[in-house]
Parts: sequence; C-alpha cells; structure tokens
Amino acid sequence: MTTLNIPARYYRVYTDSDVPCDEQNFRFVEKTLSIPAEQAAIVLVDVWSTHYIDSWLNRATEITQQKIVPLLESARSAGVTIIHAPSPRVVESHHPENMPPEQEPAPAPPQQWPPTEFRGLYRPNEFGRTPEPRLKEAHERYLTELKISDLSKPLPNEPIIATGEHLHQTLSERKILHVFYAGFATNWCVINRDYGLIATNQKGYNVVLLRDATTGVEFHDSVDQLTATEIAIREIETKYAWSA
Repeated sequence: MTTLNIPARYYRVYTDSDVPCDEQNFRFVEKTLSIPAEQAAIVLVDVWSTHYIDSWLNRATEITQQKIVPLLESARSAGVTIIHAPSPRVVESHHPENMPPEQEPAPAPPQQWPPTEFRGLYRPNEFGRTPEPRLKEAHERYLTELKISDLSKPLPNEPIIATGEHLHQTLSERKILHVFYAGFATNWCVINRDYGLIATNQKGYNVVLLRDATTGVEFHDSVDQLTATEIAIREIETKYAWSA
C-alpha cells in the first residue's frame, strides 16, 4: 500500500489558554498527513477549455499546464483515484453516459415566498441588476465550446461526476475518505458547487485543497496580487479543509 505523506496546514482562529485570544495571535497549524493512496481521490473542479473572462482563462490554463498536469501524472502513478467534476452541463453534453439517473424533483411548497417573478439578481424591477449583454454571449460560448480541458482529459477508468450526490456515491463505493481538490475557480465553484469542498466537508470527508492547483476570479483592485484567491484559500483553511 502506497502512503502519501502530505505536509498540510489549516488556519487556527484560537489561541492557547495562556495567550490572549486576539486576531494578531492567530497562526497556521502545520502537520504531515499520512494518507493511504487507495483511500484518496483528487477531484478536478471545472477544469474547462474556455471561459468568458479572458485574463482568468489565461491564468487557469497556465496553472493547468504547470501544476495540474504533473499532479495527475504523480497521482495516477501512486494509485490515487482521479475524479473529474466539470459541471452538469459538460457531463450532459460530452459525457452523457456518466449522468446519474434522474430523480423525481422534491414537491414544491404550497406557497413560494418570495414570489417567483421577484427572484433573481436580474429581477425585472428597481431592485434588479442591469442585464449584462455578455451573459448571452457567454451562454452561447459555453454551449458551443465548453468541455473538459484537453490538458486534463479523463482516462477511460476515471469517474466523471455531475452532482454532489454523484460524487458522494463514487467516494462511498470506492471507500475513499480523503478528498483533494484542484481546479477552478477557488472562490466560485471550488467552494460553492454541490460537489465542491464545503459540501464534501459537511458530509464528513477529510478535505485538502491544493493551493497551487487553483486560482480565483479576481477584482479590478485585487488581480495584481491575486488577493481574492488568497482570501478564499484562507477562508477554506479556517473553516473547511486542510491545504497543501
């Protein structure tokens, strides 16, 4: 049995009893995790071929080439399960044989509040955001171009999942306890998808984010330093997972 010895860390927002519990005294906790390879999986979140944010796509593609490709080579040789999680849209369009069986939708509550016509960020009233012309363009681009990146193509024996429950079933069937996350975007899908690391943490798995194999979507005043990515990683390290 191969054992992965992973130097990992989390962020501790507590202090020892003899140290004032002030933010300036918070620190990382570091530990080497000894993980049996057969109980480990790497989940690749939304490692896509395209995106509507050009600068972000350039950065993600570079990370895929320089970090995720060698990561996959090493993990495969060590016997770690690779699980591809490219979004329901991509699975349905390009890997329909991997779509989970349809489940009956939960019955709608007898009265919905807020009303349906009020909901959504782009609600058609004074409280809505101005509709973005690029939304239509992005949607059309995704319909025609979106797929798993050619750099991280699944091998024939590697699972492709579409939903969080699908991921949970796959991990359960393979007796996997330790789930490494790589992919995109750190502050969007890696944390918020139903197959993302927060949901997986809540199901009881040991979760590890691979810091150099991800990047977030930045803001105009954060992109130079990748501050949004760093804050997302710190949030993950504080509440949900180890990082390595």
